[in-house]
Amino acid sequence: MNALNHVFDGTRGNFRQLVLENSQKGAVLVNYWAPNAGPCFRLWQVLERLSQEYRGRFLLVNVNTETQTPLVRENGITSVPTLKLYHQGEIVESIYGAQSESALRNVINKYVPPAQDTAIAQAIRTYQSGQVEDALQLLVQAGTREPGNAQLHATALKLLLREKRYADIESYVSVLPDEIKARPDIGTLRVHAKMLHLAQQAPDAAQLDNRLKTTPDDMDAALSRAAVAMVQDDHETALTLLLHVLRKDRHYDDELPHKAMLVIFSLLGEKHELTKTFRTSMHDVLQ
Repeated sequence: MNALNHVFDGTRGNFRQLVLENSQKGAVLVNYWAPNAGPCFRLWQVLERLSQEYRGRFLLVNVNTETQTPLVRENGITSVPTLKLYHQGEIVESIYGAQSESALRNVINKYVPPAQDTAIAQAIRTYQSGQVEDALQLLVQAGTREPGNAQLHATALKLLLREKRYADIESYVSVLPDEIKARPDIGTLRVHAKMLHLAQQAPDAAQLDNRLKTTPDDMDAALSRAAVAMVQDDHETALTLLLHVLRKDRHYDDELPHKAMLVIFSLLGEKHELTKTFRTSMHDVLQ
């Protein structure tokens, strides 16, 4: 056999773990073959080519019917080549005789998730052609199929961010699995969207400055003014105001001031003087 990462020899000893247990996590295709059967070798070449193409999205388990007679008998195999596709511990497809590559691919695709970059690439192409809603729908559908695929979700959030649909970002994130919400890249996109949304809804900078002169402890005004400064790339003003709110209430608005400062540090880089200065001040407050 070729030394492929997702192709295995099936035996009576490893069948339960290799096939039944692994099929709880994804599709497993069992190929019953015999050394002296020409159709088996032709089919084998097709199956290994598909295994390489799918890159582990299904396991291929080859069972030699001449050396694994008890296993073959237990599974009711009477002719070769015979394929059995397992999913969730059960046989979901049985295929007898040599099949074309396209026919096999159609069967496999029923139970195998799409390649991680396929939906993303398709969505980006769709977005670039001006079909924004269709692009987002592709990502939402793919994210429903693969809720743990952080790259899909991050791409959807980035497109929403480009479209200035900040409220939609919060709605999207609210239904994500907790482990995805906790990812730093997702958190950064969420915070960026919140600050941009604040800036979008805020009065102009002069009005906010007047409010803060009158009421320096108006944290809503301070946070909105920080958001406006952030949009204007006035990072020093943004950090000064965020630090001010942080000193008043470190938990304000779900710790948004702290999170927004971290986003700005990420934008500026660790070697930037503002990052060094305000990170030290932030740590002093949080201690």
